[in-house]
Amino acid sequence: MPATPRTHPPAALRLVDASPARGRSHRAGSSSATAAGVLSDSSADPSGRFVLTARALAAVSREMGLNVPSFQSPPRSDQLDRSIQRDVHGDCVVAVRVRGRPFAAVVADAIEGIVVCNQLEASAAAAVRDELWREIEGSHDAAVPASGPAGPRTAASASAYGEPGTHEEPYSLDEAA
Repeated sequence: MPATPRTHPPAALRLVDASPARGRSHRAGSSSATAAGVLSDSSADPSGRFVLTARALAAVSREMGLNVPSFQSPPRSDQLDRSIQRDVHGDCVVAVRVRGRPFAAVVADAIEGIVVCNQLEASAAAAVRDELWREIEGSHDAAVPASGPAGPRTAASASAYGEPGTHEEPYSLDEAA
């Protein structure tokens, strides 16, 4: 049965202006150039930092020929810091909690989400992780460890609401590669 598109009431929609800020040029394909200013400022809005990081990671992933997941924050479940949801077509949504967490952990979860969504084998996963961390480290001066935050990272699947047409699986991010 084909999936029916979801409709949202107009009050739930928000128009986002993606045009460049006044006095700044927009360079297509240059996500790191756009992310550099905000990511280096640790006092910047964490959600804004996450958006710029997700855009930079998506651009590099696309250049590497990977499937790029959608990113959102926070996960639907209050008990999770990160989650992955797959639809019937294999598209992924990576949800990461930003508030109240070290930004390096947020970046690590976004990177692992890309690796898990692409179902990469160990050697390919390591190469992708390294390249994505290089992009993030190169796009700002903030101290973000190349290996990500210490400790095991796990994610359970997102949808606590059991939407039809979604396939949900728990993932151990360390075992994905």
